[in-house]
Amino acid sequence: MEQYTGEIFSGEFPEGSNNFYLTQVKSMETGSELSLTQLIQLREYLAKHQDNFMLTVNDQIPVMLEQEEMDLLLDDLSNILNTIEFGGTGHA
Repeated sequence: MEQYTGEIFSGEFPEGSNNFYLTQVKSMETGSELSLTQLIQLREYLAKHQDNFMLTVNDQIPVMLEQEEMDLLLDDLSNILNTIEFGGTGHA
C-alpha cells in the first residue's frame, strides 16, 4: 500500500482501488475512504471558492482552512489524483 504525506491530507492508496484512505487532516487523526468522485468534487469545489473552508473531521470536529491552507489542500488533491490516475508520484 503506497503512503502519501501532504501538507493537509495524509493517507494511503489501497491496492487495486481508485480510492484514497485518509488517515490525517492537518495534525488530526481520522479514518475515511474517499472515492475518486469525491476527490474530484472536493478539488472542483475548492478551486471555485476563494473564501475560508470548513472541513469536518470524524463527522464531529470542524477544521477551518484559510486561503493558504486551501491552496495547499488543492495541491494535495492534485497529487493524490495524479497518483490514482498514473500510479505514483514518488510522494511518501
